[in-house]
Amino acid sequence: MIVRTTLALLAALPLAACVGDDLTGPAATACRAAIAAQVGRGLSAVTVVTMTETQAGAEVQAAVTGAEAPWTCRTDAAHRVLDVMYSGSEGAL
Repeated sequence: MIVRTTLALLAALPLAACVGDDLTGPAATACRAAIAAQVGRGLSAVTVVTMTETQAGAEVQAAVTGAEAPWTCRTDAAHRVLDVMYSGSEGAL
């Protein structure tokens, strides 16, 4: 019984980290624009999939139409973009 409860709690942790994070908030919006600029596409080609807020800022995962893997963007606490990275093979870009 304890093992099942522990496993259920562990399984819920990643979901709990995303609860309440706004996929259209300032960090997500800044990252979406930065990713679109990086790939030379319009905003309509970029969809924010997840956003996790941290004490230092936020980490945003986004899908880009035609990309084989998601893009990752990090912001500081003021929602300024720190970096944008493609998580797949750059040869596939």
